[in-house]
Amino acid sequence: MKHLIIFTACLLLLSIKFYGQTTEKSRFNALSFEVGKTGLIYSLSFDRRFRNNFGLRIIAGTNFSSYLKAFSTFCGGYYLFEKDNNAFELGIDIGYLSVDQIGRSQRNLAFIFPDYSIKTYYTNLNIGYRKYMNKHLFRIGAAPGYSKSGPLPGAYISYGITF
Repeated sequence: MKHLIIFTACLLLLSIKFYGQTTEKSRFNALSFEVGKTGLIYSLSFDRRFRNNFGLRIIAGTNFSSYLKAFSTFCGGYYLFEKDNNAFELGIDIGYLSVDQIGRSQRNLAFIFPDYSIKTYYTNLNIGYRKYMNKHLFRIGAAPGYSKSGPLPGAYISYGITF
């Protein structure tokens, strides 16, 4: 797990180094803080958009609970239907979700779905809205998923910087 985090950080730094942007290209990379997907999971997201409105995204996150520990990582693509600084986003992600249930006393307050121990790969569909503002990016949307244990509801909200 530690190696995956180090690899992701190196990949982000290399992409920033090799894709240094001028002001006219400043909306093609974004680093965002995201809350959501499969519950109250806090994530860091790197987003790379190409000139043809296709893009790729890498997301890694966790929650900070003492009784239900969750870790998720996603990699996926999207397409933007853009008009001015607003865009409708449609994409698909492949993710890994690990949830370890440590205690049962506060199970109803988990804010994570599923609220039981599981380790699974799954896919989810992203349907959302994206707004570019000067050097900032705001995203909100739904991200329902499906794993071998069944459907997983999801929604997210994200705010970040573009470069």
